[in-house]
Parts: sequence; structure tokens; C-alpha cells
Amino acid sequence: MSSVTTHYGSDGIVERILAAIPDAKPDSLSAAQLYPFDQLHGRELIATQDHAARLAPSPTDRILDISSGIGGPARFLAATYGCDVDGVDLTPAFVAASSRLTKLSGLADKVRFHEANAAKLPFAENTFDAAICFYVGMNIADKAAVIGQAFRVLKPGGKLIWTEAVLAGGEPHYPLPWAVAPEASHLVDRNALKTLFVDAGFHVDDIIDETGEHVELALKRASSGIMPSPAQQQANEIVLGAEFVQRRKNYIRSLSEGRLASLAVIVSKTA
Repeated sequence: MSSVTTHYGSDGIVERILAAIPDAKPDSLSAAQLYPFDQLHGRELIATQDHAARLAPSPTDRILDISSGIGGPARFLAATYGCDVDGVDLTPAFVAASSRLTKLSGLADKVRFHEANAAKLPFAENTFDAAICFYVGMNIADKAAVIGQAFRVLKPGGKLIWTEAVLAGGEPHYPLPWAVAPEASHLVDRNALKTLFVDAGFHVDDIIDETGEHVELALKRASSGIMPSPAQQQANEIVLGAEFVQRRKNYIRSLSEGRLASLAVIVSKTA
């Protein structure tokens, strides 16, 4: 696990993001001002909006964000739906940054972050109404343990949305956003991933192949000349590493060539 925290961890995340936000006023910061910088997964804010709409939580729901990064999806859920969210992440720099950004955006009463191993969640059984895990599985060697923990802490009827890049046909191009080399990448294929959820006791409601959406969005941005602003690029680099742009290109290329696929797995804990 130390390789994961080393890969993602960095200092000065909050300061760099605040410096990148035009006219940022920390005493009146909104969650929306952070969205260009804090949605650290495939298709970024668009994906968060799509998957949150599939959950459609009520204000009384409590949601778990597994491997919550710097807290973007958790803050989006709380700000948009009024629900309570607990995020867990293994990287201390992310937990510290997510907590600070959440306090600055006035959501500390709705969103909490915990430094914890997702394979040993610090919550009781049947605690959460729903859970999300966005683009983390590629870094998880023991996926069964994490999926089993998600099942344990969800209430009966609770839903989990899990997004992950999976093997589809051949070795992907490295370095990728989540790994510099194959040794740090724990990719499985679609059938193996589905089996993990079934074996944990989940009912598989749907598996959505989002590969086309990822590639289409990248092509649309490229053809329209839309590029991250210097401010966005600066913030992305401090969060995800200086080689993030090339890693992202390798990821899209791997999707385009059919080496990888991007899946959203929607499962529920049957009563």
C-alpha cells in the first residue's frame, strides 16, 4: 500500500488549488469552485454527475466514498443532494487536503474524511445507504477484501457504484494515471470483476461500458481545442504528478485501441 500513497501523495495540494481558482475567497468558497480540480477520475465532473444521479440519494441518506481522493465526489453529493458522506482514503496528504477543502467550502457538517484502509473499513455493519468507488480498483491488489467490506457496511438494499478500467484485449500503454508500470497496476477483465461482486453477495444490477464516452469526450476536447487552463494543469500536476498529461494520453490510447475498457458496475446488497 505504501507504493500507492507514494504515487499519489504530495504536499501543498490545497495551496496550489486555491491559487488556481480565479478570485478565490477561502472564507466564502463554494464546492462548485473546486470541481475543475477535485474530480480525480475518468470523465471527471461529468461522471460524478452521471453516477450521483443513478444513486439519487435523499438528504437523510449516509453515503460512503471508498478511496475518496481529495473529496470532490463526496462534496458534490453533499452539496447537490444534502446527504451525509464519509470518505476513506489511504493517502494522508489526500485526507488532509480533502478535510481542509471541505471546511473551506462550508460542508464540514455534512462530509467527513478518514485515513483508513478500504480492506478494513472502520465502520459497523449496515451503516451506509449507498457507496461509491470511482477509478480506484486498478490500484487494489485484493479487490475481494475491499468489495467484501463494502458489502458489510452497506444496509440491506444499499447500492454501490464502482467504476474501474479493465483489461479488454492486450497490454495497455504505460505509464497510466494510476501506475507507472504493470507491477503497480492490478487490472482484471470484465468477467473477473463481475465475479468478485457476485462472490461477495451482491446482486449485479447493471454493468455499463463507458469506454465510448471516455474516448468521445477526449476527441471532442481535442478537436475543439479545449485544453486544461494553465491553472487547471498546475493543480492537476500537484495532485496527480507532473507526467499526468502523458499518462492520460496513454489511457485514452489504450481505450481507443481496445486494450482497456471503462466499466461502471452497479450492484446492490439484497435484503
